Amino acid sequence: MVNADEVVASGPEKLPLEGAGGAGAGARSAEGAGTRSAAGSEGPAEKRGRLLSGLLAVNILFLGSALVLSSIFNRASVPGSNVLLLLMALSALAVGWMAFHRLAAPLVSHRDLHAGAIWLRGAVLLFGVCTILLDAFKVGYYLQYKGGAHIVKVVYHIVEAIFISTQTFLLWFHSRDCLHVHRDATRCGLMVTLATNLVVWMTAVTDDSVHRELEIEQQAMLNGSSSQLRGYIVNKHKPSSQSPTPAFHYDQECNENISDFQCQGELCTIFQRGIVIMYPFSIEYCLISSTMLYIMWTNVGRTINHHGSHTSHRFRGYGLVLGPLLGAAAIVIGLFILILYQIEVSRDPTQPTPFIQFYSFHIVLLSVMSLCSLAALAVHRWEEREVDCRENPSRSLDVVLLQVAALGQLCISYFSIVAIVSTRSGRSMDLVNLVYSLLIIIEHVLQNLFIIEGLHRQSAPEELCLSFVGQNDTDGPPDGSSDLNSRKRSPPVPQSTNTLNWKRKFLKEISMFMIMSNLVLWVMPAFGAQPQFENGLEKRFYGFSVWFAILNFGLPLGVFYRMHSAGNLLEIYLSA
Repeated sequence: MVNADEVVASGPEKLPLEGAGGAGAGARSAEGAGTRSAAGSEGPAEKRGRLLSGLLAVNILFLGSALVLSSIFNRASVPGSNVLLLLMALSALAVGWMAFHRLAAPLVSHRDLHAGAIWLRGAVLLFGVCTILLDAFKVGYYLQYKGGAHIVKVVYHIVEAIFISTQTFLLWFHSRDCLHVHRDATRCGLMVTLATNLVVWMTAVTDDSVHRELEIEQQAMLNGSSSQLRGYIVNKHKPSSQSPTPAFHYDQECNENISDFQCQGELCTIFQRGIVIMYPFSIEYCLISSTMLYIMWTNVGRTINHHGSHTSHRFRGYGLVLGPLLGAAAIVIGLFILILYQIEVSRDPTQPTPFIQFYSFHIVLLSVMSLCSLAALAVHRWEEREVDCRENPSRSLDVVLLQVAALGQLCISYFSIVAIVSTRSGRSMDLVNLVYSLLIIIEHVLQNLFIIEGLHRQSAPEELCLSFVGQNDTDGPPDGSSDLNSRKRSPPVPQSTNTLNWKRKFLKEISMFMIMSNLVLWVMPAFGAQPQFENGLEKRFYGFSVWFAILNFGLPLGVFYRMHSAGNLLEIYLSA
């Protein structure tokens, strides 16, 4: 008698290697029955192609990083227009390759059903539209200036809008392609496009960090408080034994950036507000697109056995109450705290009240999320579902990104803990900051364990039974005499597909709450609630330059971590 466990355990069929002429050439089984065609003399060619494209991406990233950092730390020698010219050249190359890939699309004979999930493509489409709107707002904003000082920025954002439109089309329709022709050109094109996204992301993040710090310092000046950056700008030509080399050259650039925020005219104000609203979506678009492009790169030359089973899940509520209710409460309270924080900090960034409110909300939410992750891990240990250890490039990348993105907030938290403990500050704001930093570490570790455990769980037994019965009904012989044998082979069908056992329902409740909690924790820093810039303790302890570099590394990764976690939790919810 065949049961659901045997359906799970049965490996996919093996296919002969593409291009191999001898008998006995086989392919190793993989998730969705994916195999890589690399036999005999083709193996070294495959490795050379992957190495060449990888080195191309690394060199582009190093060049882009050097230009971006040079334009920030030494604007007098390296103007920001150099970075934009590089990005325009890379965008043009990427658009040319994507047009070439579109022409080669009819030659695609294999598609990876595990790549390009609908929620991922939907996020790319939504964020892509927001990024195009951001480019439109920036074009309108820079056209408000008189003269040709910003003509390069206007042209760049037009080129970027074309690049984003073409890339969104590619990822929506071709994210599952496994090309077997023009492999080297395809790999290099994918890596150029991926590197372009990362340099765009790096440029946007550093520009936003500089502008945010300048806004804070300007507000501090208006409120009569002192700041290290202000003192540095006044005394930057005076040598210091502790700081022989200036950290930033920002006389003229500081005034230019500060004047950017003093917009005059109703139309200019609309453009500026649109830029502020759409900016976080642009940041996420670059990172999500990069992950999808990397999966496409790993799928080049991959052979997919379409006879392998692939379970498609539909989003159903299953009568959930507690998880959505608590998640909705977290979102409402979080948005309320965000609005209060923005209003009070804009008035006076030195008062402790908005910081205490911010940290207190996070302490409560992170504590509940940590307990939920622990409970979900315990339920996973009691489940009947086996751990799925088969090869799956999409899942492997999800796990790696989850752990790498968590490093951002972990880094900031550990630096904050050291600064608070070393200074022995007795302020209530610093004490809640200490508790908040400790809970960030605990919550990240527990949530990562829960997500990784959930991603490696196989589909629920009920769903596998239904899919297997459907195959018997379709493939079984029409002869009425075999009906008894078919019934003997078929596993028992559950009475109702909408009925869940308590363990599955509990996991769905927790997953829904965690999804909504991660979304609100993404919204708050993405739209300006970043007390690490304003509270001042770490900046005084480590110095402006060091703390600025730490935040530039940690905060963007932390924002991406929350969005990526929400997507992974959605997959766990659907498969629970």
